[in-house]
Amino acid sequence: YYLDNADCWWIIRGANPTVTFTSFATWNSGDPVYVEESADASFSAGVTRLATLSGDILLSVRTYTAGVGRYLRLRFTSNSGGGFIGFDASWSVSMACAACDVGTYKDALGREACAPCPAGSY
Repeated sequence: YYLDNADCWWIIRGANPTVTFTSFATWNSGDPVYVEESADASFSAGVTRLATLSGDILLSVRTYTAGVGRYLRLRFTSNSGGGFIGFDASWSVSMACAACDVGTYKDALGREACAPCPAGSY
């Protein structure tokens, strides 16, 4: 069971960050889990909400994935009305990286297409 007045968050970074809920039971009013993605690690701009989850809603496994080079955030808040069972979730990131041709590169997150290396560096 979770505590009253919780405000917890987790940020997942990597290629195609993914979260999968395998069980879920929060109070239907006042104890939501928000699943969001953003290009900004601080989640101060450009935030897209992928889901708002609350209640006893898990009839099957639910999976949410952010785009390549984006961050995925889970935020759970609870009110003062008493705790409930909570949720179980796991996360993953893709480790696949498409190679660039010789003389080209991608940024560390692979967000852009392959670009030519600066002159004199290979």
